[in-house]
Amino acid sequence: MTPLQHFWHTPELPFLEGRRATGSLSCYAPHTHDSFSIGIVDGGQSVFSVAGRSTAIVPGDVVLVRAGDVHSCNPAELQRWSYRMFHLDVHWLATLLDETPSTRGLLQRMDSQVLRSASAVQLLNRMTAALDAHQVDLRADLQADIITCLHELMQLCAEACAAPLTMAPQGSDGLQAAHDFLQAHCRERITLDTLAGIAGTSRYQLIRQFNRRFGMTPHALQLDMKIRQARVLLRQGASAADAAYDTGFADQSHFHRVFKSRVAVTPLQYARP
Repeated sequence: MTPLQHFWHTPELPFLEGRRATGSLSCYAPHTHDSFSIGIVDGGQSVFSVAGRSTAIVPGDVVLVRAGDVHSCNPAELQRWSYRMFHLDVHWLATLLDETPSTRGLLQRMDSQVLRSASAVQLLNRMTAALDAHQVDLRADLQADIITCLHELMQLCAEACAAPLTMAPQGSDGLQAAHDFLQAHCRERITLDTLAGIAGTSRYQLIRQFNRRFGMTPHALQLDMKIRQARVLLRQGASAADAAYDTGFADQSHFHRVFKSRVAVTPLQYARP
């Protein structure tokens, strides 16, 4: 088999360079790109190496490489393999992703990785078909097709990566912002949707991350914040009924149960001199 190489370059997409290799034996020394790179294995097997880790990749695996990351991707045991590679201008891609809240800042959060997703394969196949079709029919709306496929692919990445909290300093990341909002509005009814939106994560991840960082779910932490405020009010001479109302409890019995579970005495006992 004679190795085949095909490149996509088009004035309509100055931000994208594509490559399709069929039956390749080429090996790459560790290297970097100025672009954000997306690859997909079409045939054969290869080994993707980045950041000191090596991963065997097979047809259907999608590789995502951050700009500047030293990496290599070579055929296993010098066997032939086939792949497609798309290199995207980092500034263009970041601007595209920042237009949508769910993908805003994604390039700063995610690591180079292997994505195993049937949906990702379908999107790259759609993108390839659009590039091929444009070479035949220049009237096709190529840029709209490419933007749609890329954004949906990166949305899959956003859902998969669930940005590690350690990447942002404590006190300045989205989770801390959600905590601070909860603290400022703890007397109000705050939904998980609201907090997840502030944190920039899903409701499921929000609950997990609150537990890990603060040792409580958002709901439990909000109750704790309310009780801390209630203790101040009681010490200032407020009645139990007023303290319950001022801190947003629906009724005194609920306030009583929550207060005692955290303070180990009733509000009345706590307020008694």
